[in-house]
Amino acid sequence: MKILMKNIVNHTKIFLRGVRGIFSTRYTDVPFDRIVVIVGIKSSSRYMDGFIKFLQKHFPDKEIILIQDFYFYQQSDKVEAMIGRSVEALSSEKKTLIFAHSFGGMIARAAIARLENMEHVVLLATLGSPHGIEDFGMREVIAAHRIPDTCTVPVMTFGGRVDPVVPDELSCLTGEVAHITLSCTHTAFIKISRTRKEVLSAVMQHLAQKK
Repeated sequence: MKILMKNIVNHTKIFLRGVRGIFSTRYTDVPFDRIVVIVGIKSSSRYMDGFIKFLQKHFPDKEIILIQDFYFYQQSDKVEAMIGRSVEALSSEKKTLIFAHSFGGMIARAAIARLENMEHVVLLATLGSPHGIEDFGMREVIAAHRIPDTCTVPVMTFGGRVDPVVPDELSCLTGEVAHITLSCTHTAFIKISRTRKEVLSAVMQHLAQKK
């Protein structure tokens, strides 16, 4: 009975979060000045178009920076280039919210670890990032790029209940402020309107509570 009630509560929370996200409009009085978006591997030049337009719609007066390249996580030079570009973008001490999809979450963690000051980063939201994966050469990549086990800024992780690329339980990170499971696949975080709205709604609710 306890397990049944827990499942009912969790599903109700997911449903209400989705409703709030779907019917929300533009957000005002937000605690950041810009948004940095870091893509995962194998992302074409147009892959993030819908997600960026979605953010522009909700935050028309905020600066939005996209860190993007078509790369594989085994390509050390391209991964280092992505980390370097992320460090450069995050070095400006404007209040910043970071969205990172898939391996972009690992890029973000590496970049934040190299910042001299990270107090201006209000939150890192990772979407289906492989924080808990150590197979497929991931352990070697983590060591090569000095990606720490934890993050020095608040991290909210999102996982997909039906994500075949990064299972939900492997998208968690030690020390996160919250982990949210959505009923979605790996690309839905970026491509599906409802999922994008659910993510944004959860992020904004968390930031509002921290004011």
